[in-house]
Amino acid sequence: MICHIVLVRLKQGVSEADGREFMTRAERLLGSIPAVRNLRIGRGLGVKSEREHPIAIVMDFEDETALESYQIHPDHQRFVSDILGPIQDDKRVYDYRV
Repeated sequence: MICHIVLVRLKQGVSEADGREFMTRAERLLGSIPAVRNLRIGRGLGVKSEREHPIAIVMDFEDETALESYQIHPDHQRFVSDILGPIQDDKRVYDYRV
């Protein structure tokens, strides 16, 4: 099993409502991709590291092949270009085997 974590910092001026809408759209679009297992999206509690990148997107994949198929899936590509891209200031990605 592979755990895929994306930590997102939104651009200055993105409203709280826009952040919530982003998370809703991310859950709807990414959750529909067949390779994605156990998708979780949420805001940090406000401790030091969570202030830097307050939104976390966490999901699991069966193996590296499933993760690779997710990366090239049209819905993931659309998410990155149309939903995440316009409002992100920075993101951190971390993958590990469980």
